Amino acid sequence: MSRVVHFQWRSRCRIWLSALAAALLAAGAFGTAFAQEDVLSKVRISLSVEPPTLSFGDEVTFTLEVTHPNDHRVVIQRLPTNSPWGQFEVREQSKAQTVVNDDGMMTTSQTITAVVFGRGTVQTPDLPISVRGPDGTVEQTSPLPKELIVGSVLPGPDAELEDIRPQADLSTPIWENPAARSSGLLILLAGLLAGAVIAAYLLRRRMQGTPLPIVDTRTPWEIAIEELDRIERLDLPEDGLFKEHYTLVADTMRVYVQAMYLRDVSPVDAIDMTTDEIWDALRRSSLNYDDAKLVLDLLQEADLVKFAKYTPAVSQAYEASGQARYIVEITRPAFQPEEPSQNGTYAQQEAPA
Repeated sequence: MSRVVHFQWRSRCRIWLSALAAALLAAGAFGTAFAQEDVLSKVRISLSVEPPTLSFGDEVTFTLEVTHPNDHRVVIQRLPTNSPWGQFEVREQSKAQTVVNDDGMMTTSQTITAVVFGRGTVQTPDLPISVRGPDGTVEQTSPLPKELIVGSVLPGPDAELEDIRPQADLSTPIWENPAARSSGLLILLAGLLAGAVIAAYLLRRRMQGTPLPIVDTRTPWEIAIEELDRIERLDLPEDGLFKEHYTLVADTMRVYVQAMYLRDVSPVDAIDMTTDEIWDALRRSSLNYDDAKLVLDLLQEADLVKFAKYTPAVSQAYEASGQARYIVEITRPAFQPEEPSQNGTYAQQEAPA
């Protein structure tokens, strides 16, 4: 009898433990769902399109506005320039601007300029938006798609055709026709007037001098240092945007070594090379092996983050930009040369003793 009671007691304990575990799982799921709802519950997104009437090949401006509490952070995904985006092609994406509203809420806005290459009913593409709550929870959302009507630049099948004009009467010589003679004189006078205006404009430009094109007179190392300063001010690692941070740092290093060492070594620009191709080119350049190895290590670390989904620590991400700055400092000339060498590169010099 005692064995039966003991068995029943153990069975009831198992039932109670199973019910408790299920309740804990349900509470966790409810807490997660509540956190997700809490992050996006006060976020409002609007998307407007100008112009409202479109034709194939027209330029379109999308205005995205995200209204959110002041303790939420909004990051709008960057779209590559001149790349397909649904049935559009991106031309320009402005920087996100955040303003404080009268009610204490904040509005983060951004404009995207694109060209439409679809016809008929075209739907606005997805644009991922990341929202980080005050507790660090990050959720993604996107504006509701809009349907746009895009017409053709060609006339429709229902366009009314004009009648064929009758043939001209050539029985009378054209110069004996008063109307034709007057028209010819007017055309001649208009041509002479246009020629005089063009000649006067060219003469004025010649006398005043043609404005010189704007040329960036900064050295490659000055450009690299200023770009690294700008990247560090973005604080991308603090927002968890490690891939974007490493991409900017690696591109800065590629542009720098291209201008300093690879211009005459490889016909391909370093910004379009793989890391292995840059390493092969650097070994053929005037850069010494140890410094070239530093460049390789930095680019390989960036590749791990960009392509291998490696997530570094925040401090390690900031060290990457510091490493890039160190490479620029030890490989730039000791003093600025007056002009590039004959082969177009800046040869490394040392200050006189």
